Amino acid sequence: MRKFEEFGLLDAGFLAVVKYVSETLGYSRGGRVSTFSFDEIMTALQRNQLFIDELQLHKVKQYFDLRAGLLNNYVEPALMDATAAEIEYENLLSQMDMEYSSKQPLNKQKGAMRQVAYFTAIINILAEKTIRESGKRIQGLGFNDDPRGLVYVLDSERRLIGSTSRRYDGAFPDIINPLIVWEIKEYYYATTFGSRVADGVYETQLDGHEFWQIEASTGIHIEHVYFIDAYKTWWTQGKSYLCRIIDALNMGLVDEVIVGREVLSRWPQLLKRFL
Repeated sequence: MRKFEEFGLLDAGFLAVVKYVSETLGYSRGGRVSTFSFDEIMTALQRNQLFIDELQLHKVKQYFDLRAGLLNNYVEPALMDATAAEIEYENLLSQMDMEYSSKQPLNKQKGAMRQVAYFTAIINILAEKTIRESGKRIQGLGFNDDPRGLVYVLDSERRLIGSTSRRYDGAFPDIINPLIVWEIKEYYYATTFGSRVADGVYETQLDGHEFWQIEASTGIHIEHVYFIDAYKTWWTQGKSYLCRIIDALNMGLVDEVIVGREVLSRWPQLLKRFL
């Protein structure tokens, strides 16, 4: 998913209206992400004598319609649970005609739930496969599947001109002058929508501001990709945070969000753009 083509990057005033109406009327109802009528939007604003002009009212209504349509009709069906993710992982392995060397990490659960982190493993395998099949002469794995350092940006004379504050889950081709960085939020075994999940959403938004700053000062754009999966966590418990993720996407704080099964087709396609 990328930002809505119908809009430019959302400005602070527009986003404030979106947040206010969403919080006042509720992000979801009846198991679906909400959109709102013109009357509902006006009534919510009038509770605190807030003004909106007719042009902005129509754009806000259009945005709510697009956000709800995307989440209800595209994101929900794409989200997987642990069983579905395991099936896709095993299917991918069975189709591989090469040995892979990228990491297949285990999740952080205990006992019977201690399994391969399926979504992360799928992302790594697809990246390795796509890079190998590109025909480019790339040494080694071709991407960093387990960064253990911050992202750094160097100029043509190898002087440090930018950096991030956090580590990421992957980078292409590496964490030094990457073209793409990504983070992965798979929560198949989470029992509640806790602060750790919510904090992850806000950290991503802060990361986006850092990438903005790097691009503004250096002219270098780093593609910032956010992978999410787990039906129960994101849909059953976290629809309001899915809305916030779409808002962040349309603010330009994330370049792309890849959800669940979408990874199988979209991730190789996106990587090929940079190969």
